[in-house]
Amino acid sequence: MKNQNDIDELREKVETLVKLTNLEEISNEIAKIEKTFEGSEIWSDSKKSIELNKRKTSLEKKLKETEKLTNLIKDIQAAHDLQDYEDLEIVFKQAHQLFEDIENRAFMNGKFDNHNALLSIHAGAGGVDAQDFASMLMSMYQAFAKENDFGFKTLHLSSGDEAGLKSVTIEFDGENAYGHLKEEAGVHRLIRLSPFNSGNTRETSFALVEVLPTDLHDKFEFDKISEDDLKWDYFMSSGKGGQGVNTTYSAVRVTHIPTGLTVSCQNERNQLQNKNQALKYLHDKLAAFELKKQKEMESDLKGVHQSAEWGSQIRSYTLHPYKLVKDHRSGWESNDPNKVLENGDILPIIWSIKRLKKPTTK
Repeated sequence: MKNQNDIDELREKVETLVKLTNLEEISNEIAKIEKTFEGSEIWSDSKKSIELNKRKTSLEKKLKETEKLTNLIKDIQAAHDLQDYEDLEIVFKQAHQLFEDIENRAFMNGKFDNHNALLSIHAGAGGVDAQDFASMLMSMYQAFAKENDFGFKTLHLSSGDEAGLKSVTIEFDGENAYGHLKEEAGVHRLIRLSPFNSGNTRETSFALVEVLPTDLHDKFEFDKISEDDLKWDYFMSSGKGGQGVNTTYSAVRVTHIPTGLTVSCQNERNQLQNKNQALKYLHDKLAAFELKKQKEMESDLKGVHQSAEWGSQIRSYTLHPYKLVKDHRSGWESNDPNKVLENGDILPIIWSIKRLKKPTTK
């Protein structure tokens, strides 16, 4: 049963959060956006008007949630004073959950956190076991997306020789998609009894996850890409698709020769559409490549290239001789790897990493 000390402790946390939120500044920004919409110039730029409207909606949501949380604290105190302990437990639980939700979102403060995310998985050291592990990670992220209302589509998939996949690129869209998934960038390690050899020996496999925000090229000015700097390869799509898939060379891979950056795309129904998509994401990769040179952008762009091998892992999934998932950055642990790998329950891991950093509610 919650007592007055519990109520006072939660009230103090809420009051601190409200001060950090700076409600007056948020209200002023909403008013400024509304004034912009009163003019005629904004309506000639559809992209900007959509962005401003999204920003306004987000700010209004923040105001409503903060007001709701403040009222819940009052309801908790009233229930305690009336000795309505059943209602007290219910409202206290609601307030605590809303407080955690608001506090967690305060960590979504990166420059590109509100962008969609381009996530790539590459099988590393470990042969067919690594390729199967890459497929397990893909299923994990898809389950996470479904659970948290993110849309996703596969842009390119290269199947493994015997099982799993060699590489896959998926676009995730939704509120703060990149802000969530950027914490997944790095090397992941799996330890288990291999289902792919007759001795059923314990094997260690690695996979590399790269994550980049999309639409970077819309935010910054960069030099145009010269056609002479591009190398195009065409091949048959290996994924699901329309009638022509696997019978025509609709899939494409473009390489930017000066940097060595590559993008593959096979999701669209014809070669031209795949080329346009590949160029779009190549622009994003090149934009990230250039922005990473700026020191202040380093922490916001997590999708760095590294080797998927021993000693560089950010997280380990141990299925044998014991069961454990451990994130080596935050120290977060769970003895239920199925909940993580099969159900995509990685949100607690993501928050554990973000809590190592300083949040802001602006």
